[in-house]
Amino acid sequence: MPDYTVKFPLEFSNESNGFKTIDEEKLKELVFFNLKNIILTNPGERIFNPIFGVGIKRYLFEQENARLDEIEYRIRNQIRLFAGFVNVKDLQLNMENNALQIILKFEIKKPRISDVLILDIEI
Repeated sequence: MPDYTVKFPLEFSNESNGFKTIDEEKLKELVFFNLKNIILTNPGERIFNPIFGVGIKRYLFEQENARLDEIEYRIRNQIRLFAGFVNVKDLQLNMENNALQIILKFEIKKPRISDVLILDIEI
């Protein structure tokens, strides 16, 4: 089974590259990690890539409807740009009592993986 990348946070290992890796069995963990990073990172926060990230925090004080439409657009666009291997099947945003819940149903074609990422963000 091929290794896709090293596991974050980095953990030392006696394996061939010196760090624990993520293989096909744990690929879903890698996809969750990537999607969370895309959603929670502010644009300009990632070095050498100023357009990476949704930037949820900048939507704190905007009107709810405009905020949800823009957040949905940003999430879909950022996934298309930085995780093109992920096919978004459904995206739901629920705002309640200063909390945003993101429900993201996704699919990866090869290897075949379908799952749901649920993020609860207090704003």
